[in-house]
Amino acid sequence: MAGGLLGQFGPRVPFIAAAVLSLLNWLYGYFILPESLHVENRRKFDWKRANPIGSLKSLQRYPVIYGLLISLGLLYVALHAVQSNWSFYVIEKFGWNEAMIGYSLGAVGVLSAIVQGYLIKLILPRLGQERGVYVGLILYATGFVLYALASSGWMMFVFMVPYILGSIAGPSLQGIISTQVPPNEQGELQGALTSLQSLTSIIGPPLMTNLFYTFTKPDAPVHFAGAPMLLAAILTLAGAYLARRSLKKTNQEISGEPG
Repeated sequence: MAGGLLGQFGPRVPFIAAAVLSLLNWLYGYFILPESLHVENRRKFDWKRANPIGSLKSLQRYPVIYGLLISLGLLYVALHAVQSNWSFYVIEKFGWNEAMIGYSLGAVGVLSAIVQGYLIKLILPRLGQERGVYVGLILYATGFVLYALASSGWMMFVFMVPYILGSIAGPSLQGIISTQVPPNEQGELQGALTSLQSLTSIIGPPLMTNLFYTFTKPDAPVHFAGAPMLLAAILTLAGAYLARRSLKKTNQEISGEPG
């Protein structure tokens, strides 16, 4: 919401504000935030692991989580259908101004805070992490489809509910992945997951914004602004299939059943 409101004072103002907040965040992390990894679980620094590709390659020792990582990567790419296109989409389809876009993103923030800060702690213990993955990914896919087919601006606020409830998938996937890695490699795992998110942030925005442009330009063969959301739903369901296959294989190995 703050970005939308600041945007009324100039297109550069939100970026300047974001830069200042990022600097404050770095200062807090460097000078105040304590190290959470116990001394006995720390390992010697290695440049081979201290880069995005190296950190992901290091997880080859744990093949069981590779399918889950691909599922998470597909989800991260899919999310850019909304994250990279929200402003373009609602302007194109509903004619929203900067303030309205800011209010809508503020609503997303409030709902996300409620789900991630409160509801996840209630939902995941009841569902379990595995079912949390499936339910979350299905809710995400449902949200993408509903966004794509929305015909009025107020619907975008209603459809935020299943979309944001889908965010239980991320913690569920990461929780399952973390159980497959020993304690002294948890920091490396978190670095690899951050690297995965960064790499998908290179792929997702140009993919989804170009798809939006392809289906909204004046000479588009089919004018459909929701095309990126439908692709996102397909990617999310593909991720659900891969997660299901990986988790089924893991459960079979644990129980000793044949594959």
